Amino acid sequence: MELVSVIISTYNGSKFIETQLKSLINQTYNNLDIIVVDDASTDNTKEIVNTFAKEYKNITTQYYEKNVGYIKNFERGMSLAKGSLIATCDQDDWWDPTKIEKLVNNIGDHDIIYCDSGFTNQYLETSGNSFSKIKNLISSNDPLNFVIENCVSGHASLIKKSLFDKSTPFPDLIPYDWWLTFMASLNNGITYHDEILVKYRFHDNNTIVSDKKNIDKEAKLLEKKHRVHQFHEAIPENHYAKKVLRQIDNSYSNFSFVNNIKRVTVFLLNSHALLKILKKSYFKKMIFCFSMFFKVK
Repeated sequence: MELVSVIISTYNGSKFIETQLKSLINQTYNNLDIIVVDDASTDNTKEIVNTFAKEYKNITTQYYEKNVGYIKNFERGMSLAKGSLIATCDQDDWWDPTKIEKLVNNIGDHDIIYCDSGFTNQYLETSGNSFSKIKNLISSNDPLNFVIENCVSGHASLIKKSLFDKSTPFPDLIPYDWWLTFMASLNNGITYHDEILVKYRFHDNNTIVSDKKNIDKEAKLLEKKHRVHQFHEAIPENHYAKKVLRQIDNSYSNFSFVNNIKRVTVFLLNSHALLKILKKSYFKKMIFCFSMFFKVK
């Protein structure tokens, strides 16, 4: 059995961390190295984690006094991984007991395998919704599929350590799971396991909800431009997607009439690949392409 390093990034997670830790301890896959990396919590997260670490020898802790945000905190946590496989873990979810076992058994030669996640409220009461109902969850080795959308959530993923080693340092403005997914598409690809193995809590403090609330329009625009530029830089010169990424990157530089036309054109010509994750009809995808005249995505 390969060693799997589970990396939990914590920050003021005392309300939910105990439930998540229990779901890790109850995994049917036994060869787990659980590493809790705390990003300068000010509540009693550390005390709760220490209680578990004293009882379970495969739980280790790393506490930091400087807050660096979840992207860099996951990076420094993953750098501590001893296993050949890494599972990143949010502090406020719940994992099905068979999650790690099923992902390990199905990853094959791929760099990443991921599963579906069911949405719940803060009490883990299911909403009946899931990631697969809002996005197309795909298996892929085409980087164009991941330029404007990501369907691979870190909390649902199992990642080869060798991919992490090729992908650092993580860019500051790109979610770490999106960056790793893009890098995997340039190497051994991503495979999807069609099963809900995670309960994903929606509440005011989790990443998706807080990001939507706290990022203003100018910052979002900067992130989009930065993301496309970083993806373009990461693709080798001889890769088939390099030309498309160069065209998109150039068109994102400003909203001149010429750039707007070029942006719409490249999206129309490559809509099948660029919009593959979007759960939209063909007609709505065409509208999306033409909307690129006025915005970037």
